[in-house]
Amino acid sequence: MHQGYQLTSGSPRIAYESHGQGAPVVFVHGVGGNLDNWRDQLEHFGRDHRAVALDLRGYGHSDDIPGALDFHDFAADVLAVMDTLGLARAPLVGLSMGGLVIQSVYARAPERVSALVLAACRPADAPVAHGEQFARDRLAPLESERPQQALADSLLPKLMGPATAPDVVARLRDSLLRLRLDQYRQIVPVRTQLPPYLALADIRVPTLVLGGRQDQLAPVEQMQAIARAIAGSELDIFEDCGHFLNIEQAPAFNARLRAFLDAVAERAPSA
Repeated sequence: MHQGYQLTSGSPRIAYESHGQGAPVVFVHGVGGNLDNWRDQLEHFGRDHRAVALDLRGYGHSDDIPGALDFHDFAADVLAVMDTLGLARAPLVGLSMGGLVIQSVYARAPERVSALVLAACRPADAPVAHGEQFARDRLAPLESERPQQALADSLLPKLMGPATAPDVVARLRDSLLRLRLDQYRQIVPVRTQLPPYLALADIRVPTLVLGGRQDQLAPVEQMQAIARAIAGSELDIFEDCGHFLNIEQAPAFNARLRAFLDAVAERAPSA
């Protein structure tokens, strides 16, 4: 367990870690995650960037969700951390639901976003396919006698690629076991009933789209369609990889992200 987090002021308080100095990059986790999912990226990019990751409300060390949840409250969490750190603008990296969150940030405050990295996520311009079934599948394990373990057991096979290393499996299981189930029950229906809120064709910042060849939750075809819809975007597919690209293939993920961020930085003065 890492204790290097800090909290924003106000309510709810959002937990975050900030590593290093230099150009910022902000990482946003998915529905089954927390900021520790980005440990490899915080350590790698913290050497020469200001690498920031946060726990969305209801996750990790952040406060519980106050009252009814609007999905776009998660975008407010990202902006609250950026405000706390004095980041006027930054590249945002989101995996899975985190990809939806950073699309929401762009929809609401495009001036705060210098680039987008959409990893293993779905597009913001379409409703969730089979959303009710998705919600039932995700919430059914919570009715068992050992709900935390049942949820992890049901989700892990869908998250992992065929060549996932045992230490990565252990990390993913730990992430799922740390979910606060009362918060998760609230988040899943909101995430699955989310109506479209951003036309991908309206995205005007450099965008990198990333997918895993064996990802069962965000299939390659979905990531290809996202890339086609965003003018000038780049697409990379990681072979022999499941849903958690940044953990399963951390060195390759970091190298691809670094090349993208370097290219964005080079273009920035003439933008």
